[in-house]
Amino acid sequence: MIKIKKTGDIASKRFVALVVGPSGIGKTSLVKTLPDPESKILIISAESGLACLSGTNIDVIEVDPSRPSESLQEIYEELDTDKAKKKYSYIFIDSLTEIGQLIISELKKDAYYGQAKNALPMWGKYGEMMTMIIKSYRDMSDYSVIFTCLDAVEKDGLEKLESFNIQGSSIKNNIKAWFDLVLFYKVYKDEEGNHIRKLVTDIAESPLSKDRTGKLDAYEDANLSVIINKITGSK
Repeated sequence: MIKIKKTGDIASKRFVALVVGPSGIGKTSLVKTLPDPESKILIISAESGLACLSGTNIDVIEVDPSRPSESLQEIYEELDTDKAKKKYSYIFIDSLTEIGQLIISELKKDAYYGQAKNALPMWGKYGEMMTMIIKSYRDMSDYSVIFTCLDAVEKDGLEKLESFNIQGSSIKNNIKAWFDLVLFYKVYKDEEGNHIRKLVTDIAESPLSKDRTGKLDAYEDANLSVIINKITGSK
């Protein structure tokens, strides 16, 4: 028997977003603006360091760089347990740029994919693996999930285009479509010359931005708790 639901019944309290921006702007530090920053959050880190979070007491699991795909699968299975679901509400994955690089390095060490003649199959396998990793974590319904990714500037003739700094054209071209919310982290100068950090949600302001909720301003303060409250109505 088919079960029919009302749109209001399926409104989710989950928050899922991709935060993209340049190195050093403070994407990782945004974890400190989540609700209950030292009790309900798990950081999955593929980055080389978390110095920006010194002085905090947030749980971290580091992706094993020698076997990233297995490591991410093990982390996923651990998060799928009742124990983890009771402990954590937010998963912060830092970053897709680094995860992509680790997966490529892993494949290049493979006896088959590491051969130069098998470059095309290697990139195909990479696309499959990254798609599975991103969508699997994105769809963990018991958690709110935030991913980070570096941005890049690419040339198209004489024109410079903003892009996602992630390996593989298929992933780069599709990643925005996999999220309802993509926040582009940018620094602006106000009239007094002060640097102001904003999360851009409007595609008219940045081609990397996206907001399908329709609940956010074009420029939001760099505070994920405020954005979550606007989207989910929770406090």
